[in-house]
Amino acid sequence: MKINTGHWIVVVTLAGLAAASAVHAKKESNRQIINRWFERIDSKQLDKLGDVEAVDIEMKVPTGPVRGTQGHQQLMKTFATAFPNYKHTVTQCVESGDTIACEGRFAGDNTGPMMTPTGQTMPATNKHVDFEWAGIAKVKDGKVSACHVYFDMMGFMQQLSPPRAP
Repeated sequence: MKINTGHWIVVVTLAGLAAASAVHAKKESNRQIINRWFERIDSKQLDKLGDVEAVDIEMKVPTGPVRGTQGHQQLMKTFATAFPNYKHTVTQCVESGDTIACEGRFAGDNTGPMMTPTGQTMPATNKHVDFEWAGIAKVKDGKVSACHVYFDMMGFMQQLSPPRAP
Protein backbone atom coordinates (compact mmCIF):
# COMPACT_ATOMS: atom_id res chain seq x y z
CA MET A 1 0.00 0.00 0.00
CA LYS A 2 1.43 3.34 -1.04
CA ILE A 3 0.78 6.30 1.27
CA ASN A 4 0.52 9.68 -0.37
CA THR A 5 2.49 11.85 2.04
CA GLY A 6 1.40 14.99 0.23
CA HIS A 7 -2.22 14.39 1.30
CA TRP A 8 -1.16 13.75 4.89
CA ILE A 9 0.88 16.95 4.98
CA VAL A 10 -2.15 18.92 3.79
CA VAL A 11 -4.45 17.20 6.33
CA VAL A 12 -2.03 17.75 9.23
CA THR A 13 -1.43 21.38 8.19
CA LEU A 14 -5.16 22.08 7.92
CA ALA A 15 -5.77 20.43 11.30
CA GLY A 16 -3.02 22.58 12.84
CA LEU A 17 -4.45 25.74 11.32
CA ALA A 18 -7.93 24.86 12.55
CA ALA A 19 -6.61 24.26 16.07
CA ALA A 20 -4.63 27.52 16.05
CA SER A 21 -7.67 29.38 14.73
CA ALA A 22 -9.85 27.90 17.50
CA VAL A 23 -7.36 28.98 20.17
CA HIS A 24 -7.12 32.46 18.64
CA ALA A 25 -10.93 32.74 18.38
CA LYS A 26 -11.31 31.89 22.08
CA LYS A 27 -8.90 34.61 23.22
CA GLU A 28 -10.84 37.74 24.10
CA SER A 29 -9.67 41.15 23.01
CA ASN A 30 -8.86 43.69 25.71
CA ARG A 31 -12.05 45.54 24.70
CA GLN A 32 -14.14 42.40 25.27
CA ILE A 33 -12.53 41.96 28.69
CA ILE A 34 -13.20 45.61 29.59
CA ASN A 35 -16.81 45.25 28.42
CA ARG A 36 -17.27 42.17 30.66
CA TRP A 37 -15.63 44.05 33.55
CA PHE A 38 -18.10 46.94 33.23
CA GLU A 39 -21.00 44.47 32.87
CA ARG A 40 -20.06 42.99 36.26
CA ILE A 41 -19.68 46.44 37.81
CA ASP A 42 -22.89 47.92 36.38
CA SER A 43 -24.99 44.84 37.19
CA LYS A 44 -23.63 45.05 40.76
CA GLN A 45 -22.25 41.47 40.44
CA LEU A 46 -19.35 42.45 42.65
CA ASP A 47 -18.84 38.90 43.89
CA LYS A 48 -17.97 37.98 40.27
CA LEU A 49 -15.31 40.67 39.75
CA GLY A 50 -12.66 37.98 40.25
CA ASP A 51 -13.77 36.47 36.93
CA VAL A 52 -12.53 39.55 35.08
CA GLU A 53 -9.98 41.26 37.32
CA ALA A 54 -6.79 40.16 39.05
CA VAL A 55 -7.08 39.57 42.79
CA ASP A 56 -4.28 42.09 43.32
CA ILE A 57 -5.64 44.70 40.89
CA GLU A 58 -4.01 48.09 41.35
CA MET A 59 -6.37 51.00 40.83
CA LYS A 60 -6.04 54.77 41.02
CA VAL A 61 -9.17 56.87 41.18
CA PRO A 62 -9.63 60.57 42.07
CA THR A 63 -10.56 59.60 45.64
CA GLY A 64 -7.27 57.71 46.11
CA PRO A 65 -5.65 54.33 45.48
CA VAL A 66 -7.68 51.11 45.62
CA ARG A 67 -5.92 47.81 46.27
CA GLY A 68 -7.16 44.40 45.24
CA THR A 69 -10.53 43.03 44.27
CA GLN A 70 -11.80 43.45 47.84
CA GLY A 71 -10.92 47.15 47.78
CA HIS A 72 -12.61 47.53 44.41
CA GLN A 73 -15.71 45.70 45.67
CA GLN A 74 -15.89 48.07 48.65
CA LEU A 75 -15.56 51.13 46.41
CA MET A 76 -18.33 49.89 44.12
CA LYS A 77 -20.60 49.01 47.08
CA THR A 78 -20.21 52.63 48.20
CA PHE A 79 -21.26 53.84 44.74
CA ALA A 80 -24.07 51.25 44.52
CA THR A 81 -25.47 52.54 47.82
CA ALA A 82 -25.28 56.17 46.72
CA PHE A 83 -26.25 55.61 43.05
CA PRO A 84 -28.20 52.32 42.84
CA ASN A 85 -28.94 52.84 39.14
CA TYR A 86 -25.44 53.91 38.08
CA LYS A 87 -24.23 52.99 34.62
CA HIS A 88 -20.93 53.30 32.80
CA THR A 89 -20.99 53.88 29.07
CA VAL A 90 -17.78 53.19 27.16
CA THR A 91 -17.68 55.46 24.12
CA GLN A 92 -14.29 54.58 22.65
CA CYS A 93 -11.14 52.63 23.36
CA VAL A 94 -7.64 52.36 21.93
CA GLU A 95 -5.60 49.19 22.44
CA SER A 96 -1.86 48.65 22.31
CA GLY A 97 -0.46 45.35 23.52
CA ASP A 98 -1.63 44.71 27.08
CA THR A 99 -2.83 48.32 27.52
CA ILE A 100 -6.26 49.72 26.73
CA ALA A 101 -7.32 53.35 27.13
CA CYS A 102 -11.04 54.15 27.17
CA GLU A 103 -13.33 57.13 27.48
CA GLY A 104 -16.91 57.11 28.58
CA ARG A 105 -19.65 58.49 30.77
CA PHE A 106 -20.92 57.70 34.25
CA ALA A 107 -24.55 58.46 35.07
CA GLY A 108 -26.82 57.76 38.01
CA ASP A 109 -29.22 59.18 40.56
CA ASN A 110 -28.00 59.92 44.08
CA THR A 111 -30.82 58.29 46.05
CA GLY A 112 -28.72 56.87 48.87
CA PRO A 113 -26.10 58.12 51.32
CA MET A 114 -22.57 58.49 50.00
CA MET A 115 -19.37 57.90 51.92
CA THR A 116 -16.86 60.66 51.20
CA PRO A 117 -13.10 60.10 50.93
CA THR A 118 -12.76 61.65 54.42
CA GLY A 119 -15.05 58.97 55.90
CA GLN A 120 -18.04 61.25 56.39
CA THR A 121 -21.45 60.29 55.07
CA MET A 122 -23.23 62.68 52.74
CA PRO A 123 -27.04 62.30 52.67
CA ALA A 124 -28.77 61.56 49.37
CA THR A 125 -29.42 64.62 47.24
CA ASN A 126 -31.82 62.88 44.82
CA LYS A 127 -29.89 64.57 42.02
CA HIS A 128 -28.84 63.04 38.73
CA VAL A 129 -25.14 63.06 37.87
CA ASP A 130 -23.65 62.56 34.44
CA PHE A 131 -19.96 63.08 33.75
CA GLU A 132 -17.17 62.01 31.43
CA TRP A 133 -14.31 59.79 32.55
CA ALA A 134 -11.16 58.36 31.00
CA GLY A 135 -9.17 55.35 32.08
CA ILE A 136 -6.07 53.38 31.21
CA ALA A 137 -6.06 49.69 32.04
CA LYS A 138 -3.62 46.80 31.82
CA VAL A 139 -4.85 43.34 30.91
CA LYS A 140 -2.85 40.29 31.93
CA ASP A 141 -3.88 36.67 31.44
CA GLY A 142 -7.38 37.71 30.39
CA LYS A 143 -8.04 39.88 33.45
CA VAL A 144 -7.82 43.57 34.29
CA SER A 145 -4.67 43.85 36.41
CA ALA A 146 -4.48 47.65 36.75
CA CYS A 147 -6.74 50.59 36.03
CA HIS A 148 -6.19 54.32 36.43
CA VAL A 149 -9.41 56.34 36.14
CA TYR A 150 -9.64 60.08 35.70
CA PHE A 151 -12.70 62.32 36.01
CA ASP A 152 -13.55 65.82 37.15
CA MET A 153 -14.20 65.26 40.87
CA MET A 154 -15.09 68.93 41.42
CA GLY A 155 -17.63 68.82 38.57
CA PHE A 156 -19.07 65.60 40.00
CA MET A 157 -19.49 67.16 43.45
CA GLN A 158 -20.98 70.34 41.95
CA GLN A 159 -23.71 68.23 40.33
CA LEU A 160 -24.63 67.00 43.83
CA SER A 161 -24.53 70.43 45.46
CA PRO A 162 -27.68 72.40 46.27
CA PRO A 163 -28.36 75.32 43.94
CA ARG A 164 -26.75 78.59 44.95
CA ALA A 165 -28.97 81.28 46.38
CA PRO A 166 -29.34 84.32 44.11
